Amino acid sequence: MELPERLHQLVSELGDSLVKALAEDDHCRGLAFQIQAEGYGLVLILEAAPLRLKPEPREDGSDAPEPPQPFSEADKSLMKSFKIRMD
Repeated sequence: MELPERLHQLVSELGDSLVKALAEDDHCRGLAFQIQAEGYGLVLILEAAPLRLKPEPREDGSDAPEPPQPFSEADKSLMKSFKIRMD
């Protein structure tokens, strides 16, 4: 999805501000150095996506929210890798 130029500028500015804030925080800076000492690099990724403030109508025409979709095997695998349990 192509971002409008103004939004792209705002997200970029926010990213720069976050990196600066993290770099100025002694604890964050120390953690970043520890991660780099382990041989890893760090990347900060921000994503701007449109918000759906009003639920879209269901195919049957009702206003009730769509029932939650089951997690795919890929979703479950990703959550497991982050030690997220699905009890």
